[in-house]
Amino acid sequence: MKITSVLILAAWLVVTANLAYAESSPNPNDEQMRALKQSVEAAAATYQAATNDVGSVLWRAYKQVIATNLPQILELAQKNPAGQTAFEMFSWVAMKGSAERGPVFTNRIQAFAMLAKYHGSNSAVGPLCGFIGHSWVWRWREKPVVDFLQAVVVNNPVRAIRAQAIYALGCLDANKSEQLAEFENWSQTPFYAKTVASNDLVELPKFGTSHQAATEAENKFSEIISHYADCLELRERRNPKDEAQALKELAEQNLSTLKRFSLGTVAPDIAAESIKGQKFKLSDSRGRITVLSFWASWCSPYMQLVPVERALSEQMKGRPFALIGVNGDGVLADAQRAVAHEQMTWPSFWNGKGGSDGPISSAWNISGWPTVYVLDANGIIRLKFEGYGDVTSNILNGSVEVLMKELERTQK
Repeated sequence: MKITSVLILAAWLVVTANLAYAESSPNPNDEQMRALKQSVEAAAATYQAATNDVGSVLWRAYKQVIATNLPQILELAQKNPAGQTAFEMFSWVAMKGSAERGPVFTNRIQAFAMLAKYHGSNSAVGPLCGFIGHSWVWRWREKPVVDFLQAVVVNNPVRAIRAQAIYALGCLDANKSEQLAEFENWSQTPFYAKTVASNDLVELPKFGTSHQAATEAENKFSEIISHYADCLELRERRNPKDEAQALKELAEQNLSTLKRFSLGTVAPDIAAESIKGQKFKLSDSRGRITVLSFWASWCSPYMQLVPVERALSEQMKGRPFALIGVNGDGVLADAQRAVAHEQMTWPSFWNGKGGSDGPISSAWNISGWPTVYVLDANGIIRLKFEGYGDVTSNILNGSVEVLMKELERTQK
Protein backbone atom coordinates (compact mmCIF):
# COMPACT_ATOMS: atom_id res chain seq x y z
CA MET A 1 0.00 0.00 0.00
CA LYS A 2 1.40 3.41 -0.96
CA ILE A 3 2.02 5.99 1.74
CA THR A 4 -0.47 8.43 0.22
CA SER A 5 -3.13 5.74 0.29
CA VAL A 6 -2.41 5.05 3.93
CA LEU A 7 -2.68 8.70 4.89
CA ILE A 8 -5.96 8.95 3.00
CA LEU A 9 -7.17 5.87 4.90
CA ALA A 10 -6.24 7.40 8.24
CA ALA A 11 -7.95 10.67 7.41
CA TRP A 12 -11.04 8.83 6.17
CA LEU A 13 -11.25 6.76 9.36
CA VAL A 14 -11.21 9.87 11.53
CA VAL A 15 -13.50 11.99 9.37
CA THR A 16 -16.08 9.30 8.73
CA ALA A 17 -16.21 8.50 12.43
CA ASN A 18 -16.86 12.13 13.27
CA LEU A 19 -19.54 12.49 10.59
CA ALA A 20 -21.11 9.04 10.93
CA TYR A 21 -24.68 8.84 12.02
CA ALA A 22 -25.09 12.61 11.78
CA GLU A 23 -28.71 11.99 10.80
CA SER A 24 -31.33 11.81 13.54
CA SER A 25 -31.01 8.83 15.91
CA PRO A 26 -32.70 7.87 19.18
CA ASN A 27 -29.28 7.96 20.86
CA PRO A 28 -26.94 10.00 18.65
CA ASN A 29 -24.11 9.98 21.22
CA ASP A 30 -24.25 6.19 21.44
CA GLU A 31 -24.12 5.83 17.68
CA GLN A 32 -21.25 8.29 17.33
CA MET A 33 -19.24 6.51 20.05
CA ARG A 34 -19.71 3.21 18.25
CA ALA A 35 -18.62 4.80 14.98
CA LEU A 36 -15.47 6.21 16.60
CA LYS A 37 -14.70 2.83 18.16
CA GLN A 38 -15.28 1.09 14.83
CA SER A 39 -12.81 3.38 13.06
CA VAL A 40 -10.13 2.57 15.67
CA GLU A 41 -10.71 -1.14 15.20
CA ALA A 42 -10.63 -0.77 11.40
CA ALA A 43 -7.28 1.02 11.57
CA ALA A 44 -5.96 -1.67 13.92
CA ALA A 45 -7.11 -4.44 11.57
CA THR A 46 -5.43 -2.68 8.62
CA TYR A 47 -1.97 -2.48 10.17
CA GLN A 48 -2.23 -5.94 11.74
CA ALA A 49 -3.09 -7.48 8.37
CA ALA A 50 -0.17 -5.81 6.58
CA THR A 51 2.67 -8.20 5.83
CA ASN A 52 5.13 -5.42 5.03
CA ASP A 53 4.40 -2.14 6.78
CA VAL A 54 7.33 -0.18 5.35
CA GLY A 55 8.37 2.57 7.71
CA SER A 56 5.57 1.63 10.11
CA VAL A 57 3.26 3.91 8.18
CA LEU A 58 0.15 1.86 8.95
CA TRP A 59 1.12 1.68 12.61
CA ARG A 60 1.46 5.47 12.76
CA ALA A 61 -1.90 5.85 11.04
CA TYR A 62 -3.48 3.66 13.71
CA LYS A 63 -1.81 5.67 16.48
CA GLN A 64 -3.20 8.85 14.95
CA VAL A 65 -6.72 7.45 14.87
CA ILE A 66 -6.63 6.13 18.45
CA ALA A 67 -5.14 9.37 19.80
CA THR A 68 -7.89 11.35 18.05
CA ASN A 69 -10.88 9.12 18.78
CA LEU A 70 -10.38 8.01 22.40
CA PRO A 71 -10.77 11.51 23.90
CA GLN A 72 -13.90 12.04 21.80
CA ILE A 73 -15.36 8.73 22.97
CA LEU A 74 -14.74 9.65 26.60
CA GLU A 75 -16.25 13.11 26.16
CA LEU A 76 -19.41 11.64 24.64
CA ALA A 77 -19.62 8.84 27.23
CA GLN A 78 -19.50 11.33 30.09
CA LYS A 79 -22.73 12.92 28.86
CA ASN A 80 -24.55 9.82 30.14
CA PRO A 81 -21.87 8.10 32.25
CA ALA A 82 -24.19 5.62 33.96
CA GLY A 83 -25.57 4.28 30.66
CA GLN A 84 -24.79 0.85 29.27
CA THR A 85 -23.15 2.19 26.11
CA ALA A 86 -20.95 4.46 28.26
CA PHE A 87 -19.98 1.41 30.30
CA GLU A 88 -19.02 -0.49 27.15
CA MET A 89 -16.89 2.45 25.98
CA PHE A 90 -15.22 3.03 29.35
CA SER A 91 -14.34 -0.68 29.53
CA TRP A 92 -13.03 -0.73 25.97
CA VAL A 93 -10.88 2.38 26.49
CA ALA A 94 -9.57 1.02 29.81
CA MET A 95 -8.09 -2.00 28.03
CA LYS A 96 -6.95 -0.12 24.92
CA GLY A 97 -3.65 1.35 23.81
CA SER A 98 -0.20 1.63 25.31
CA ALA A 99 0.70 0.93 28.93
CA GLU A 100 3.29 3.72 28.74
CA ARG A 101 2.69 7.22 30.00
CA GLY A 102 1.13 9.59 27.52
CA PRO A 103 -2.25 10.85 26.29
CA VAL A 104 -3.68 7.39 25.59
CA PHE A 105 -2.62 6.17 29.02
CA THR A 106 -4.31 9.21 30.55
CA ASN A 107 -7.48 8.29 28.66
CA ARG A 108 -7.37 4.81 30.16
CA ILE A 109 -7.01 6.15 33.70
CA GLN A 110 -9.92 8.56 33.08
CA ALA A 111 -12.02 5.58 31.96
CA PHE A 112 -11.21 3.72 35.18
CA ALA A 113 -12.26 6.77 37.21
CA MET A 114 -15.65 6.74 35.46
CA LEU A 115 -16.02 2.99 35.94
CA ALA A 116 -15.25 3.33 39.65
CA LYS A 117 -17.85 6.08 40.06
CA TYR A 118 -20.70 4.64 38.02
CA HIS A 119 -20.22 0.94 37.26
CA GLY A 120 -18.94 -0.98 40.27
CA SER A 121 -22.24 -2.89 40.34
CA ASN A 122 -22.32 -3.71 36.62
CA SER A 123 -22.68 -7.44 35.96
CA ALA A 124 -20.26 -7.29 33.02
CA VAL A 125 -17.13 -5.98 34.81
CA GLY A 126 -15.66 -9.44 35.46
CA PRO A 127 -13.35 -9.56 32.41
CA LEU A 128 -12.02 -6.07 33.19
CA CYS A 129 -11.22 -7.09 36.78
CA GLY A 130 -9.51 -10.17 35.36
CA PHE A 131 -7.50 -8.00 32.96
CA ILE A 132 -6.18 -5.90 35.85
CA GLY A 133 -5.26 -8.94 37.95
CA HIS A 134 -3.41 -10.54 35.07
CA SER A 135 -2.00 -7.75 32.89
CA TRP A 136 -1.96 -4.51 34.89
CA VAL A 137 -0.70 -5.54 38.34
CA TRP A 138 2.11 -2.97 38.22
CA ARG A 139 -0.50 -0.18 38.13
CA TRP A 140 -1.11 -0.34 41.89
CA ARG A 141 -0.06 3.31 42.14
CA GLU A 142 -2.97 4.45 39.96
CA LYS A 143 -5.75 5.34 42.41
CA PRO A 144 -8.62 5.09 39.86
CA VAL A 145 -7.63 1.46 39.12
CA VAL A 146 -7.66 0.54 42.81
CA ASP A 147 -10.85 2.56 43.39
CA PHE A 148 -12.59 0.65 40.60
CA LEU A 149 -11.71 -2.76 42.06
CA GLN A 150 -12.76 -1.68 45.54
CA ALA A 151 -16.07 -0.36 44.16
CA VAL A 152 -16.69 -3.78 42.60
CA VAL A 153 -15.94 -5.56 45.89
CA VAL A 154 -18.36 -3.31 47.80
CA ASN A 155 -21.15 -2.86 45.26
CA ASN A 156 -21.30 -5.75 42.84
CA PRO A 157 -24.15 -8.22 43.45
CA VAL A 158 -22.42 -11.04 41.56
CA ARG A 159 -20.32 -13.18 43.90
CA ALA A 160 -17.93 -14.44 41.19
CA ILE A 161 -17.21 -10.87 40.09
CA ARG A 162 -16.52 -9.74 43.66
CA ALA A 163 -14.12 -12.68 43.97
CA GLN A 164 -12.31 -11.63 40.77
CA ALA A 165 -11.91 -8.08 42.10
CA ILE A 166 -10.57 -9.32 45.47
CA TYR A 167 -8.08 -11.55 43.66
CA ALA A 168 -6.99 -8.65 41.41
CA LEU A 169 -6.45 -6.42 44.43
CA GLY A 170 -4.30 -9.18 45.94
CA CYS A 171 -2.20 -9.27 42.78
CA LEU A 172 -1.72 -5.50 42.89
CA ASP A 173 -0.67 -5.70 46.55
CA ALA A 174 1.77 -8.52 45.75
CA ASN A 175 3.37 -6.44 43.02
CA LYS A 176 3.49 -3.45 45.36
CA SER A 177 5.30 -5.64 47.90
CA GLU A 178 7.91 -6.63 45.30
CA GLN A 179 8.57 -3.06 44.18
CA LEU A 180 8.76 -1.71 47.73
CA ALA A 181 11.09 -4.54 48.77
CA GLU A 182 13.40 -3.70 45.89
CA PHE A 183 13.38 -0.06 46.94
CA GLU A 184 14.06 -0.96 50.59
CA ASN A 185 16.97 -3.20 49.60
CA TRP A 186 18.63 -1.02 46.99
CA SER A 187 17.64 2.64 47.37
CA GLN A 188 20.89 3.56 49.14
CA THR A 189 23.10 2.23 46.34
CA PRO A 190 24.33 4.68 43.69
CA PHE A 191 23.45 2.47 40.71
CA TYR A 192 19.81 2.17 41.83
CA ALA A 193 19.36 5.89 42.39
CA LYS A 194 20.69 6.54 38.88
CA THR A 195 18.55 3.83 37.30
CA VAL A 196 15.04 4.35 38.68
CA ALA A 197 12.88 7.40 38.05
CA SER A 198 14.02 10.20 40.34
CA ASN A 199 10.53 10.78 41.75
CA ASP A 200 10.39 7.11 42.85
CA LEU A 201 12.98 7.80 45.51
CA VAL A 202 10.57 10.33 47.00
CA GLU A 203 7.21 8.74 46.21
CA LEU A 204 7.68 5.05 46.99
CA PRO A 205 8.11 5.43 50.78
CA LYS A 206 4.65 7.07 50.87
CA PHE A 207 3.07 3.71 49.99
CA GLY A 208 4.13 2.00 53.22
CA THR A 209 6.43 -1.00 53.58
CA SER A 210 6.85 -4.19 51.59
CA HIS A 211 5.80 -6.16 54.68
CA GLN A 212 2.51 -4.25 54.93
CA ALA A 213 1.78 -4.78 51.23
CA ALA A 214 2.65 -8.48 51.45
CA THR A 215 0.31 -8.89 54.43
CA GLU A 216 -2.53 -7.22 52.48
CA ALA A 217 -1.89 -9.53 49.54
CA GLU A 218 -1.79 -12.63 51.75
CA ASN A 219 -5.10 -11.65 53.37
CA LYS A 220 -6.82 -11.27 50.01
CA PHE A 221 -5.45 -14.52 48.59
CA SER A 222 -6.43 -16.32 51.80
CA GLU A 223 -9.93 -14.89 51.50
CA ILE A 224 -10.22 -16.31 47.98
CA ILE A 225 -9.03 -19.73 49.15
CA SER A 226 -11.38 -19.80 52.15
CA HIS A 227 -14.55 -18.23 50.73
CA TYR A 228 -14.43 -18.30 46.92
CA ALA A 229 -12.89 -21.68 46.13
CA ASP A 230 -15.54 -22.44 43.49
CA CYS A 231 -15.07 -19.20 41.50
CA LEU A 232 -13.22 -19.08 38.17
CA GLU A 233 -10.97 -16.45 36.66
CA LEU A 234 -13.07 -14.19 34.43
CA ARG A 235 -10.52 -12.56 32.13
CA GLU A 236 -10.97 -12.92 28.39
CA ARG A 237 -8.61 -15.34 26.66
CA ARG A 238 -7.11 -15.19 23.21
CA ASN A 239 -8.20 -18.77 22.65
CA PRO A 240 -11.82 -19.18 23.82
CA LYS A 241 -11.23 -22.95 24.05
CA ASP A 242 -8.79 -22.49 26.94
CA GLU A 243 -10.42 -23.44 30.22
CA ALA A 244 -10.64 -20.79 32.91
CA GLN A 245 -8.54 -21.50 35.99
CA ALA A 246 -9.99 -21.60 39.47
CA LEU A 247 -9.20 -18.44 41.42
CA LYS A 248 -8.35 -20.67 44.38
CA GLU A 249 -5.50 -22.29 42.43
CA LEU A 250 -4.19 -18.92 41.26
CA ALA A 251 -4.40 -17.51 44.79
CA GLU A 252 -2.48 -20.51 46.15
CA GLN A 253 0.24 -19.99 43.53
CA ASN A 254 0.55 -16.31 44.40
CA LEU A 255 0.55 -17.05 48.12
CA SER A 256 3.36 -19.56 47.59
CA THR A 257 5.33 -16.98 45.60
CA LEU A 258 4.97 -14.41 48.38
CA LYS A 259 6.18 -16.83 51.03
CA ARG A 260 8.91 -18.67 49.09
CA PHE A 261 10.22 -16.25 46.45
CA SER A 262 10.11 -12.79 48.01
CA LEU A 263 13.27 -10.76 48.47
CA GLY A 264 15.03 -11.90 51.63
CA THR A 265 13.95 -15.55 51.41
CA VAL A 266 16.29 -18.45 50.65
CA ALA A 267 15.70 -19.63 47.09
CA PRO A 268 14.29 -23.18 46.86
CA ASP A 269 16.73 -25.66 45.39
CA ILE A 270 16.49 -26.90 41.81
CA ALA A 271 17.77 -30.37 40.98
CA ALA A 272 17.38 -31.28 37.30
CA GLU A 273 19.21 -32.08 34.08
CA SER A 274 20.91 -29.44 32.00
CA ILE A 275 20.15 -29.05 28.30
CA LYS A 276 23.31 -31.14 27.79
CA GLY A 277 21.91 -33.99 29.91
CA GLN A 278 24.06 -33.38 32.96
CA LYS A 279 22.46 -33.44 36.43
CA PHE A 280 23.25 -30.60 38.81
CA LYS A 281 21.67 -28.43 41.51
CA LEU A 282 21.13 -24.73 42.02
CA SER A 283 22.58 -25.14 45.53
CA ASP A 284 25.89 -26.18 43.93
CA SER A 285 26.47 -22.44 43.43
CA ARG A 286 26.32 -21.58 47.15
CA GLY A 287 29.24 -19.41 48.16
CA ARG A 288 28.96 -17.46 44.91
CA ILE A 289 26.81 -14.55 43.73
CA THR A 290 24.35 -16.31 41.43
CA VAL A 291 22.15 -15.03 38.62
CA LEU A 292 19.28 -17.40 37.79
CA SER A 293 17.72 -16.55 34.45
CA PHE A 294 14.50 -18.07 33.07
CA TRP A 295 14.89 -17.90 29.30
CA ALA A 296 13.85 -19.43 25.97
CA SER A 297 14.93 -19.08 22.36
CA TRP A 298 11.39 -17.99 21.43
CA CYS A 299 11.55 -15.10 23.92
CA SER A 300 12.92 -12.12 21.98
CA PRO A 301 13.35 -9.88 25.06
CA TYR A 302 15.57 -12.53 26.62
CA MET A 303 17.62 -12.96 23.45
CA GLN A 304 18.33 -9.21 23.68
CA LEU A 305 19.51 -9.80 27.25
CA VAL A 306 22.02 -12.49 26.20
CA PRO A 307 24.85 -10.04 25.30
CA VAL A 308 24.41 -8.36 28.69
CA GLU A 309 24.65 -11.69 30.51
CA ARG A 310 27.59 -12.78 28.36
CA ALA A 311 29.45 -9.56 29.15
CA LEU A 312 28.65 -9.91 32.85
CA SER A 313 29.94 -13.48 32.85
CA GLU A 314 33.19 -12.35 31.23
CA GLN A 315 33.55 -9.45 33.65
CA MET A 316 33.12 -11.77 36.64
CA LYS A 317 35.68 -14.36 35.54
CA GLY A 318 37.92 -15.39 38.41
CA ARG A 319 35.47 -14.09 41.02
CA PRO A 320 32.89 -16.12 43.03
CA PHE A 321 30.09 -15.78 40.47
CA ALA A 322 27.67 -18.14 38.73
CA LEU A 323 25.20 -17.58 35.90
CA ILE A 324 22.61 -20.33 35.53
CA GLY A 325 19.70 -20.55 33.11
CA VAL A 326 16.36 -22.31 33.16
CA ASN A 327 15.38 -22.97 29.57
CA GLY A 328 11.72 -22.91 28.53
CA ASP A 329 11.99 -24.42 25.05
CA GLY A 330 9.67 -27.40 24.66
CA VAL A 331 12.04 -28.82 22.03
CA LEU A 332 15.48 -29.50 23.47
CA ALA A 333 17.21 -29.04 20.11
CA ASP A 334 15.93 -25.44 19.93
CA ALA A 335 17.63 -24.65 23.22
CA GLN A 336 20.86 -26.32 22.16
CA ARG A 337 20.95 -24.38 18.88
CA ALA A 338 20.41 -21.07 20.71
CA VAL A 339 23.20 -21.85 23.18
CA ALA A 340 25.62 -22.65 20.36
CA HIS A 341 24.65 -19.69 18.20
CA GLU A 342 24.73 -17.13 21.04
CA GLN A 343 27.85 -18.59 22.69
CA MET A 344 26.10 -19.05 26.02
CA THR A 345 28.88 -20.69 28.00
CA TRP A 346 26.94 -20.99 31.27
CA PRO A 347 24.80 -24.04 32.17
CA SER A 348 21.03 -24.15 31.86
CA PHE A 349 18.48 -26.47 33.41
CA TRP A 350 15.94 -27.77 30.89
CA ASN A 351 12.33 -27.12 31.88
CA GLY A 352 11.15 -30.17 29.97
CA LYS A 353 8.78 -30.82 27.08
CA GLY A 354 6.19 -28.58 28.71
CA GLY A 355 8.24 -25.57 27.67
CA SER A 356 7.21 -22.47 29.59
CA ASP A 357 4.78 -24.61 31.62
CA GLY A 358 7.42 -27.13 32.67
CA PRO A 359 8.05 -28.27 36.26
CA ILE A 360 10.73 -25.75 37.26
CA SER A 361 8.92 -22.62 36.06
CA SER A 362 5.65 -23.96 37.51
CA ALA A 363 7.28 -24.53 40.91
CA TRP A 364 8.69 -21.00 40.82
CA ASN A 365 5.36 -19.55 39.57
CA ILE A 366 7.02 -17.87 36.59
CA SER A 367 4.51 -15.86 34.54
CA GLY A 368 6.80 -13.59 32.50
CA TRP A 369 9.78 -14.50 30.32
CA PRO A 370 12.50 -13.62 30.95
CA THR A 371 12.43 -13.54 34.75
CA VAL A 372 15.80 -13.07 36.46
CA TYR A 373 16.75 -13.64 40.10
CA VAL A 374 19.95 -12.48 41.76
CA LEU A 375 21.01 -14.56 44.80
CA ASP A 376 23.70 -13.75 47.31
CA ALA A 377 26.34 -16.25 48.45
CA ASN A 378 23.91 -17.74 50.99
CA GLY A 379 21.27 -18.41 48.35
CA ILE A 380 19.06 -15.54 49.55
CA ILE A 381 16.99 -13.79 46.87
CA ARG A 382 18.20 -10.19 46.72
CA LEU A 383 16.65 -9.06 43.43
CA LYS A 384 14.03 -10.14 40.91
CA PHE A 385 12.96 -8.54 37.65
CA GLU A 386 11.07 -9.40 34.49
CA GLY A 387 11.68 -8.33 30.91
CA TYR A 388 14.62 -6.59 29.29
CA GLY A 389 15.68 -2.99 28.81
CA ASP A 390 18.32 -0.47 29.83
CA VAL A 391 16.86 -0.24 33.34
CA THR A 392 16.92 -3.99 33.94
CA SER A 393 20.41 -4.32 32.48
CA ASN A 394 21.73 -1.57 34.77
CA ILE A 395 20.02 -3.10 37.81
CA LEU A 396 21.40 -6.55 37.00
CA ASN A 397 24.98 -5.35 36.58
CA GLY A 398 24.81 -2.94 39.50
CA SER A 399 23.31 -5.43 41.96
CA VAL A 400 25.84 -8.14 41.11
CA GLU A 401 28.73 -5.73 41.60
CA VAL A 402 27.40 -4.54 44.98
CA LEU A 403 26.83 -8.09 46.24
CA MET A 404 30.22 -9.18 44.94
CA LYS A 405 31.99 -6.42 46.83
CA GLU A 406 30.06 -7.35 49.99
CA LEU A 407 31.14 -10.98 49.61
CA GLU A 408 34.77 -10.17 48.86
CA ARG A 409 34.97 -7.91 51.93
CA THR A 410 33.87 -10.80 54.16
CA GLN A 411 36.43 -13.11 52.59
CA LYS A 412 39.42 -10.88 53.33
